[in-house]
Amino acid sequence: MMSGMNTRLNPQKLLRYAGLFTWLMVGIPMIYTWHQGGTEDLLMLGSMAGWEVSFLAFGLLYILVADKLNVYGKSWLDVVYLFLLSVSAVAVSYYSSSGLGSVLLMVIAGILPWILTLRAGLIWMVISHLSVIPVFVLGPMHLTGWEALMQSLLYAGFSTFVFVTGYVAKLQATARDEQRRLNAELRSARALLAENSRVGERLRISRELHDLLGHHLTALILNLEVAGHLTQGDAQGHVKQSHALAKLLLSDVREAVSE
Repeated sequence: MMSGMNTRLNPQKLLRYAGLFTWLMVGIPMIYTWHQGGTEDLLMLGSMAGWEVSFLAFGLLYILVADKLNVYGKSWLDVVYLFLLSVSAVAVSYYSSSGLGSVLLMVIAGILPWILTLRAGLIWMVISHLSVIPVFVLGPMHLTGWEALMQSLLYAGFSTFVFVTGYVAKLQATARDEQRRLNAELRSARALLAENSRVGERLRISRELHDLLGHHLTALILNLEVAGHLTQGDAQGHVKQSHALAKLLLSDVREAVSE
């Protein structure tokens, strides 16, 4: 039962569901805050519309990207989707004037190792978090530049843990695929060995038939041919018939050996 569950919940599916759950949780506080504060102000209405668009765009893009996670077969289109996903996460921070976008960047960190190399993924993650610094400086928190940098690096530190978790999940998926490949090769090798064993056994039997029956039948044919010259009357007819049957039997044995 546990084996079947592990098969259904592979690393790709777990990352997909965990990311979607985190995405939904990020939307709850913003919806609650705007509902409590009202939306009469036009500036707030515009900010809310931008947040909604970027938030929904992140969810749709994440479903699209996470649904294609695999160990092999990456394409440039995956990088484009990843870029748009990062932009939508940063936009959530700018429109909400909060660090919620950094939380979404942590979600992205979990799938970075599946799309980019280890070094490129780390660089992508750090740059994404640094791009949120203006929100901490100009937003409601009014942090200094140094404080905003520390805040971004704090989120980057959490993202590093998520990134490593995603990288380990990818390594496990790679090892599992390699194990499946090796098992398939092992099964093929066993089947080939079994077939070779059958072929070897057929060859051994054919050699024995040829060495034993073939030589004896040849000697029998020669003796019957001599007997045919030495006998007369009805006996000679029986000898010739036996000679013909012996030659037919030798032909059948050779055909069986050849097959």
